[in-house]
Amino acid sequence: MQGTAPIQTQGSAFGRFFTWRRRSYIVAFLFVLPALINFTLFRYYPIVSAARSSLYQYSLLGGYRDFIGFDHYIRMASDPAFWNSLQVTFVYVLVKIPIQVMLALALAIFLSKQSIGSSIVRSAIMAPMVTSIIVVSIIWALMYHSEQGLFQSILNSVGLPKIRFISHEDRALPSLTFMMIWKDVGFSMIILMAGLKGIPRTYYEAATVDGATRWQQFWNVTLPLLRPVLMFVLVTQVAFSFQMFDPVFQMTKGGPLESTNIIVYYIYQQGFLFQDMGYASALSMVTLAILLVISFGQIKLLDTDY
Repeated sequence: MQGTAPIQTQGSAFGRFFTWRRRSYIVAFLFVLPALINFTLFRYYPIVSAARSSLYQYSLLGGYRDFIGFDHYIRMASDPAFWNSLQVTFVYVLVKIPIQVMLALALAIFLSKQSIGSSIVRSAIMAPMVTSIIVVSIIWALMYHSEQGLFQSILNSVGLPKIRFISHEDRALPSLTFMMIWKDVGFSMIILMAGLKGIPRTYYEAATVDGATRWQQFWNVTLPLLRPVLMFVLVTQVAFSFQMFDPVFQMTKGGPLESTNIIVYYIYQQGFLFQDMGYASALSMVTLAILLVISFGQIKLLDTDY
């Protein structure tokens, strides 16, 4: 009996430490561990590395050289190309996001009702979402061609003169914006449709009994209950829009006359074309800070705490 007492003591101590609740936490942690490793290696570490690189004279070929502190950030304040790229980015976001969200909401409301052909329309809207952005950029560049593009053929067929789209400084950014709305509206529509499906029908029935019109139901029932989903769509789409790179790289190279030189493409130019990775890192950190401020402002504006 004396020989078995230590084993019982150890077993009871083990059981007291690894309770059912703690075992559940450990299992849950093991499930999220791969995601944490992924975020650490491919998100957080690059951010820390970029913050460090922004304080040095650094290039991919030459490596780290002199420590220069905040010189890159001071240079940024007097860099007209940076301010132009930031302006182009804000114009792109401020035009694209409202149109895309309103169109997605209208489509979500229309297609949430089962009708003849709604599944076909839904598939046609979502098809661009799953298509590679590079493939989309190549196809739309051919459609926008100033001589033999599809849009030129349509204009000629109705007797209108040819119009330069991506080769004209005043039309290049609106042309890219139109293409990206077509590409991304399906994602926003899916999220908003899911939000609409989650609104109980009893609210609409009560509003109908009270004599509310369709517009009053939309304004006083749908929008307030859709605010959490709407906030998610706005925050994610603004973040994605700030990161647009592939269409500019494939179709315009930032031109003509820097009219489509958005901030991410300008960062690419500085880091990979001009081999000034330190300055590119500083630009990345400022862009990250701008995105954090904008996202925080959107969350506060669409605060879902009733």
